[in-house]
Amino acid sequence: MNDYTNEKKIVGAFFIGGLLGAGAALLFAPQSGKRTRSDISRFTRNTAYKAKDAIEDATESVQDLVDNISDKLSDLASSRHDITEGAKKKIVNTLDNMHKTIEKQKARFS
Repeated sequence: MNDYTNEKKIVGAFFIGGLLGAGAALLFAPQSGKRTRSDISRFTRNTAYKAKDAIEDATESVQDLVDNISDKLSDLASSRHDITEGAKKKIVNTLDNMHKTIEKQKARFS
């Protein structure tokens, strides 16, 4: 969890640095309006690609977490006899719904 927090801080710092650099370039680099619009367009595309990659990475991390929880719950359910079949079905249904929701969100950003 700590590694994820550090990665999140690094990515945030990268984006903030990129925005500050782009702002400084606009203020201090004299160039034509056409070229400036082209630079802004390129920067926007690059940022969108990076954001998409970050979202995909986050989605994969969440999917891994769900898979891990699913595995642990399956192990728990198989090792404990006091969990009823109804509870097992609810757990499986909840995990399936989480998986479907993640897939919908992933498709939304693809």
